[in-house]
Amino acid sequence: MLKEVFKSKGIKQKWLAEKMGVSEVTISNWVTKKSSPSKKHLEKLGNLLGVSINDITIELTEGSV
Repeated sequence: MLKEVFKSKGIKQKWLAEKMGVSEVTISNWVTKKSSPSKKHLEKLGNLLGVSINDITIELTEGSV
């Protein structure tokens, strides 16, 4: 979902990293599900991308046990 949102809104990981105050590697890790954002970051991510925190959380936990 995150990749699709980035593409549909023309968002680049570099721009999002700057707005979030994190590194591009951190954003990449969230997209590839290597790590998950904190609650604080989830809220900011949702606001910047215009998606619900619930949608992001579901995306990040898909396939997890």
